[in-house]
Amino acid sequence: MRPSIILSLMVMSCTQLVPPTAQDTSTKSSDNLHAVVDQRGHAVTLAAPVLRIVSLSPALTETLFAVGCGDRIVLRDGWSDFPPAARAIPAVQGFAPSAEAILALRPDLVLSNFPPPALAAALDAAHVPWLAFAPKHVAEVAQTLRAVGQACGRAQAGEALAAAFGERIQLIQRHVQGLGAPSVFYEMDAGIGGQPYTIGAATFGHEVLTRAGGQNVFASEPREWFQVSPEAVLTADPDVVLLGDADVQDQPQSLQSLRRRPTMALLRAVRAGQVFPLHADLVARPGPRLALGVEEIARLLHPLALLDLPILEPL
Repeated sequence: MRPSIILSLMVMSCTQLVPPTAQDTSTKSSDNLHAVVDQRGHAVTLAAPVLRIVSLSPALTETLFAVGCGDRIVLRDGWSDFPPAARAIPAVQGFAPSAEAILALRPDLVLSNFPPPALAAALDAAHVPWLAFAPKHVAEVAQTLRAVGQACGRAQAGEALAAAFGERIQLIQRHVQGLGAPSVFYEMDAGIGGQPYTIGAATFGHEVLTRAGGQNVFASEPREWFQVSPEAVLTADPDVVLLGDADVQDQPQSLQSLRRRPTMALLRAVRAGQVFPLHADLVARPGPRLALGVEEIARLLHPLALLDLPILEPL
């Protein structure tokens, strides 16, 4: 699989994370210090302002830029490529980031999905604060937007971003409510040997489908992401196939490529041409643009329902 898909799977597999509380995750302890709690319940006290940030997640990098702290990022993971300005920031390998490379830049804060134990230990030993965010629900994405804003001293911007994010998704839901939910097979990656990757109920991607007015054909599967046989997809026989692997560099998928896959070619959706490519980064990254991913899917599943809703430009 391509690196960005693998990264998405890593994000969704962080089972150690626990949901943050609903209350504000930042409390003033003095004029120059503030405390922030991440999804693990891990609390750090940060000196204000936080000026040197390492971001090891594309979603967190996007969030930092969206709240006005992108110019404070001194190091990013290799998959953080949005907004375009992020690409000019030095990058570190994402799966096993070098603690030495991170510490050499003297960061005030390190943000990640879930830091490897060795990295967390190295950061703790060097007294470098770190926070982990890997949302599994849409509501947790909004909470992450708030917490990241608070962490970098832009609490009001984080609150405004979270509010706009939630309001847009609620608006989309109101437009598709009561219209019926077409069954959907979401292909994250075509996989190897004809075994594509998809999502079960235990991930934010499943919730994206349901909030967009669709029904995940593998909603009964308790896992987060997994490989599934073409025969299982054929048994589900979805109304619609959504391709999260349409814009990959390695084996991009399309309606035409599904028609060349023997079992997949038998699907009702493939025969009827109800196969749609997605902008995968909008759907696979639990950051501020996830609302655009919900909207993209809603417009595909219910093309007439959102005609009066202006299309937003990416953040």
